[in-house]
Amino acid sequence: MAGAEDFDAFYKSLYGERWEGLRAALRAPNDALGLRFNAAGEIEFLEDPPEGVYRMDRASIEAAKMLHLPKEGTILDACAAPGGKTLILAGRSGPQVRIEANELSSERRRRLRDVLNGQLPEATRARVSVTGYDAARLCRIRKNRYDAILLDAPCSSERHVLNSPHMLSEWTRARTRQLALRQWSLLSSCFLMLKPGGCLVYSTCSISPMENDGVVQRLVEKYGEHCEILDVERGEKTSFGTIVLPDAACGAGPLYVAHIHKKTNGMEE
Repeated sequence: MAGAEDFDAFYKSLYGERWEGLRAALRAPNDALGLRFNAAGEIEFLEDPPEGVYRMDRASIEAAKMLHLPKEGTILDACAAPGGKTLILAGRSGPQVRIEANELSSERRRRLRDVLNGQLPEATRARVSVTGYDAARLCRIRKNRYDAILLDAPCSSERHVLNSPHMLSEWTRARTRQLALRQWSLLSSCFLMLKPGGCLVYSTCSISPMENDGVVQRLVEKYGEHCEILDVERGEKTSFGTIVLPDAACGAGPLYVAHIHKKTNGMEE
């Protein structure tokens, strides 16, 4: 089966009586803030931003702000396009921190560069490099490399699906299963690339538990003695993180977040 009817049936099986209201909230405009850098080079967030100011979902901003930043070293933004979260990492980190904004897709990487070049002050932009690796394979050459990692993984993005008749007509249940496999490849690779003692934020804009807790559960099952799941205050608690859903968050989200700490008890080099 495929299409709108099966999409509706699948998510109703997950959310029950809540689904009707959640679906309506997903179809409505999201709760966005403006993001810009002032004359002093400091990042600012604006309510009701004027036309032309870069906009981001409020929940996505909180996810990027959640990452524990080092005072020096290197941060990896593993799937960085379109660039909003990279802007926040750059704006919140100090001059001794370098950021690697990675994006596999050449077209999305072009858009990422445009955002960074258009928004970041010159001195801040100099600390941000753009790369085009497959982050799911990068662990083969960069184990224990990064001080902190943000993985905003490709996902089902049900909000976009619901607002695109074409995407909705082609939706299948296999999509969330396939994406969960890709997300696991990315998350496990990022965990291997994280230095012991560092933190990794895993996020998606999906409402499918398979792509959220399901992926983090695999990490815990494989690396449980080496990882610790940290508390996340914002959103509705799940087994391994939280999720912000727009029907309960005034239009913000959806955004799932898990905050993962890599223990210093010695994974193999």
